[in-house]
Amino acid sequence: MLRFEREVVRSLVAGPDDQLRSAVEDYVDGALQAMPEYLRAAVAVESVALGAWAALLGRRGGGDPEPLVRLVDRWEESRLGPVRQYVRLLRSLVLFAECELAPAPAS
Repeated sequence: MLRFEREVVRSLVAGPDDQLRSAVEDYVDGALQAMPEYLRAAVAVESVALGAWAALLGRRGGGDPEPLVRLVDRWEESRLGPVRQYVRLLRSLVLFAECELAPAPAS
């Protein structure tokens, strides 16, 4: 997984549980690697482009993830289809992983 993809995934994970966050990141990494090469290449190109845009806006790096969270939320409502689909792809992978990897409730 590319660095910016990891940053976006971290911004999308709900909750403070570091163990779950790490498991979700591993799941998303595996899902991205399992994509056909032409799809993975397209996602990687978009990651590089959006990562550069986020860096230009000053929304990357530092210890505060909130600026990136707000930017990703705005991208999800973008008029540009590929930008919306990028966020939806990563958000859907994160949501699926959170549901699958969350510890079962005690009975």
